[in-house]
Amino acid sequence: IKTGIKHGTIGIIFNKKVFEITTYRIEKEYENNRAPKQVEYTKNLTKDLERRDFTINAIAMNIFSFNIIDCYGGEKDLNKRIIRCIGNPNKRFEEDALRILRAARFSSTLNFNIEKNTLISMKYKKENILMISKERIKNEFHKLLEGTNIQKGIYYLKKVNFFKNFFNLEIKTKLIKKIALLDKDKFYLKAITILTIKKPIKELKEKLTLLKFSNKEIKLILFYRSIIDNNNIFNVKKLSDIRYLLSKSTREHYKEIIDIYKALKGKKKKYLFITKNIKRKKLLKNPLSLKDLKINGKDIQNLKQIDNKNIGKILNILLSCVIENPKLNTKNYLMKKIKTLKVNIFHSF
Repeated sequence: IKTGIKHGTIGIIFNKKVFEITTYRIEKEYENNRAPKQVEYTKNLTKDLERRDFTINAIAMNIFSFNIIDCYGGEKDLNKRIIRCIGNPNKRFEEDALRILRAARFSSTLNFNIEKNTLISMKYKKENILMISKERIKNEFHKLLEGTNIQKGIYYLKKVNFFKNFFNLEIKTKLIKKIALLDKDKFYLKAITILTIKKPIKELKEKLTLLKFSNKEIKLILFYRSIIDNNNIFNVKKLSDIRYLLSKSTREHYKEIIDIYKALKGKKKKYLFITKNIKRKKLLKNPLSLKDLKINGKDIQNLKQIDNKNIGKILNILLSCVIENPKLNTKNYLMKKIKTLKVNIFHSF
């Protein structure tokens, strides 16, 4: 497979897996802080390893003798759990600014610390990140948020003004700690929701679009925010309050909403009260949305006296009634309830 023939790379399929094989090469001059202008092939392994980003990525092995070739102290850094640039870190980050984000990502996925001079250069060259394609930035950020020590990775992102540059936000340490409390399901989107909680929704949508988030991802993050921003929804004291929360969160996403609430508020007792009652009382089987009502818009239209523009508002009033008391969700009761509303239909709405 010609996966990167331009740069001397081909893919070999073995046991249904693709293994990339690359000729030793030297890269000369970089453009746009990312790609080499010229690639020159060489037989010198040391020269090939010299062009790599970090010492831990510049370790080779002779597949016949199994001898390790480590010209730049990568094995030592690996054992000490250190991320260190090869040679001059300023030069490494000038060649490819994505390496700045990769260093932060490795710190998260591997739980490694970034070496002092490497970190200084990351800060010094941080503006070069703006030259990188938004898709690559988003991909590195995504991988970082799937790491084993996300707090460490985000700490380093803060150091290079990542959130300031791309979200115009100052992320506080206590907010970083909160995302560690999230469950793994849809972690990436929930974490972004929490990290950008102070960002106005309209601006957040613009930033997420700029960073090439998919429409589906943006829609879900904004949905989380629309629920979280309604503080009253979490003022849970009785079962009807839980039903109201479920009606706003939807059956599909309620676990995510409650998980974000747990991380943000840290109120374990209230969280347990909500989750236990959802399971014990089978609240998910209660009427929670308009489609669960025993009547619909056509039933109301048949009454004829009611202006069509008020039908949606009437259905929402009826939904509030059955959320408060699910036993009221009968066609007979709801039709009678509408008649009690009719006196005010043309005045209240």
